[in-house]
Amino acid sequence: MSSESLPYLPYRQNPRGDDVSEKSKMLANADDAERNKPHLPAHVYLSKLTIRAFIASMVFAATCIIAGAVFSQLTHAVSYKGPVIYSNTTNNATAGVQNGTIAVNLTVSANVEGIIPVLSPSPHTITVSTISLTFSIIATIFTEIIGFVHSTALRSALIAEGRLDFNTNTRLFTAAKGWASPNGWLLNALMALLLVMSYASSALVVMRFQMGVESTVEYQAWLTAPPIIVLGVSIFLQGVIALFGAYHCGPALLESTGVLDTTQQQIEHGDIVPRPHRCMRNVLQGQSTTPDPLEPLALQPSAWRASLTVKRAVFAVWCLIPVYTIWGATVDVLGTHASDLGSTGNSTRNVFQQLANSSWAFFPNSNSQAFSVQFLEHVSGAESASLPKSAWPLILLAFMAIQSSLTLVLHYCEVIINTTRDEKVWRQAAGGKGAAISQAPLIAALGNWRSVFLVVTKPLLHWMFGLSFTVVGTFSTDGYNTSLEMAVTAACVQTWYLSIALVGFATITTLIANNKPPGPQPAAYGHFQTLADLIDEWPLGKLYWGHKADKDDVCHAGTSGKPLPEVQMGRMYAGELDQKSSSTANTQSE
Repeated sequence: MSSESLPYLPYRQNPRGDDVSEKSKMLANADDAERNKPHLPAHVYLSKLTIRAFIASMVFAATCIIAGAVFSQLTHAVSYKGPVIYSNTTNNATAGVQNGTIAVNLTVSANVEGIIPVLSPSPHTITVSTISLTFSIIATIFTEIIGFVHSTALRSALIAEGRLDFNTNTRLFTAAKGWASPNGWLLNALMALLLVMSYASSALVVMRFQMGVESTVEYQAWLTAPPIIVLGVSIFLQGVIALFGAYHCGPALLESTGVLDTTQQQIEHGDIVPRPHRCMRNVLQGQSTTPDPLEPLALQPSAWRASLTVKRAVFAVWCLIPVYTIWGATVDVLGTHASDLGSTGNSTRNVFQQLANSSWAFFPNSNSQAFSVQFLEHVSGAESASLPKSAWPLILLAFMAIQSSLTLVLHYCEVIINTTRDEKVWRQAAGGKGAAISQAPLIAALGNWRSVFLVVTKPLLHWMFGLSFTVVGTFSTDGYNTSLEMAVTAACVQTWYLSIALVGFATITTLIANNKPPGPQPAAYGHFQTLADLIDEWPLGKLYWGHKADKDDVCHAGTSGKPLPEVQMGRMYAGELDQKSSSTANTQSE
């Protein structure tokens, strides 16, 4: 591998010009030898668990593509059995004649391509909705796995460029230099498009098939081939982009996602230089160029004040609520007047009357107030037919357009959760158990309720969107013509239920962003320079923070490998770093 493909060279010489011990010289010589060695591709530095999860995602994507292609060639019989109303144009004494019409029970069937019926028909839609939730969860799991690899590669590229100030970044809205680079804006935009496509296609995989008329309506879940193929392709291409970015991001720091571990390695590599006299300055106070002594604060600033990106994320999630509320009202008006746009009268009263008479059930049904666009395919029982294939691209684009804001805002909210999670890791250093310098990403995520909250919320909100905007299939006949109908249906009430759920989500994320951590330990929120200023000693294993020394009535707070006394409130802190213990290579010796 050429040197041009290695934008990041680790283990740079200490820029402070300190005297180097005999041991440090040996390490430096070893580092020089390491630097001159040919580097392996970056992806070999991923952990075995990450590699296995990534391979599982790619296997799932390939399985979807193959299964969808096979399903598209299969045919399954669908049938209609029920009354058909004819006009009474003949005098038939044996037929039931009522108001000039006759009702005849007919059974009509046809073979349909590209669908797989799941379970038996039911008078309730909850079964169909439950299966749809399953695919939403699956899409979330595999896109999160691939997103982790992509995010890790992007972090490494940004660190190599010296452009990563906080440990947490919004991977789809942050890019490395060079618009066409592996981690640049072009592939990031494509990654965002594929993420939206994966969630949109997962909502279309399960179609609600409606059978019967009026009071005899039943629903059955169908798996449809085209969305399955699109889901597999979108996840597979995301994996290719993530792997491409990981291969070219440079080998250093690829798997170091922990805030403390990453800070330590950047100090070792010379990317960050700890500054003295800032042992009691949080992320806001640390920007000052005159590090005067400070008293410890009883409350630390919130993530809202510490990060502009957190503010933008909170603002974005609140903006979603009026968007979907207005969309629900638009659906209500369209559902009421779409077939009678030229009528006169009290339109407002008609809208509210129809809305009051419709179903307000959580799961949509045939009585829900909705607006639909139908795509018809005329068939006969003697031939095979398929759902209108030309309609699928339009349907997918419609789903992507309406769902994209939800998908991207939920992704953007990751910065709120991860920033506060980084702070929680750092604040563990002031506790009796200490803070682990290195921690597996999965353990770090599952051990934090905020991360679990976001991972659970993502598929639920996408699923609720699928309830409000769905595709309904119908096989029917009027006695003369038999048709297979695919209706894109937007449900008014279910859209408002989504808005209500977003209010709850926005409230919780806002509270998380505005929470002020108690205690004198300065808040860093994953800001690397602030952490480098606060941590004056890097022991092995766990890190403890507290009061360390008094000098000329000015105290010093710092870190150690053993529990430290609590910081003394009311005292002034700005002690100079102990140069002997500030090296990241230093370990606690007994």
